[in-house]
Amino acid sequence: MTNTTSGPARVGWIDALKGIGILTVAAGHIFPHPVAKYLYIFHMPLFFFIGGFLFKPSENSREFFTKKAFHLLVPYVVFLCLIYVPCEVSEYLDNKESLKEAFARPVLGGRYLVGWCAVFWYITCFFLVQQLMNYLVNNVKRTFIAWLMFVCLLISYALNRWLPSFWLPWNADVVFAAIPIFYTGYLYKSCQSEMAKFKWVWILMMAGAFVLTWYYPENIYEMKSGRYGIPFVTLLSALMIIFGLIEIAKLTEHSVFVSKPLSELGKASMIVMYLHQPVQLIMLEHLSITSPVLRFLVAVTVSMGGYYLLNNMEIGRALFLGSIADFRKIFGRNKLATV
Repeated sequence: MTNTTSGPARVGWIDALKGIGILTVAAGHIFPHPVAKYLYIFHMPLFFFIGGFLFKPSENSREFFTKKAFHLLVPYVVFLCLIYVPCEVSEYLDNKESLKEAFARPVLGGRYLVGWCAVFWYITCFFLVQQLMNYLVNNVKRTFIAWLMFVCLLISYALNRWLPSFWLPWNADVVFAAIPIFYTGYLYKSCQSEMAKFKWVWILMMAGAFVLTWYYPENIYEMKSGRYGIPFVTLLSALMIIFGLIEIAKLTEHSVFVSKPLSELGKASMIVMYLHQPVQLIMLEHLSITSPVLRFLVAVTVSMGGYYLLNNMEIGRALFLGSIADFRKIFGRNKLATV
């Protein structure tokens, strides 16, 4: 779901992988638990992994911060205004929520965002992961980073076990669980050709991870709520599935009829993330459409339409896709020229 609007040439299989990932995210929010539980093993770890693979460290921390803030936080704020405010006004007028709660939710974000904006937690958590990793890569030795990742995992499991109700604004507590996955994606970039030699092994192990979850339903990630499944086992299960999906995404490149729609979905993944939940909840709560298949198809289709509409307008790319180049054209902020 990371936005790569203004970046280098895209990697085809990465877009296809993101396309697969965003379909699983939407499906996980719409289909009932017997289906969704298998998607919750890997669908959010997948996007942190992809973010690590695409991560390019910058020694200029201020420039890195500004660039990522535009790419991630500008759309986050704009979509909050577009989606959260009307919904919250309705809740307040119906006396379902106090004014204090209405103002606190968008400020605290993370676990406090529910309903139409429930998936927004990922953006702020991902932003924090990027900033922390950029600092570590530029200031800490690689061997020590590996130990830090292990410590972060231990902290995440400790919070899950002994402080399950503890959480921080912007889901900053989830950074402990997310950054080791992000770093794994970053390391994978340098050894992907070696890993690819075992593609059928990864696909078989992916199947094994699903079988394991059949017998152990707790083998799932619910990252937003700080539940990380079985310590180390669920992480390994997620990685096995991710490695398997990478090989599947690479195989789709041989068929344009498969790779093209998946790649388009991948490019639109941020917009699909923001829009699929409001669309499917409107269908469920206001139109009484209970079919998960229909809600899934309509939610993805409408979200894709929103992406194409926004991507064809400078203002859409600037505000909703986080394009600094388009923002600079519209608002004439010369000091952004170096970003």
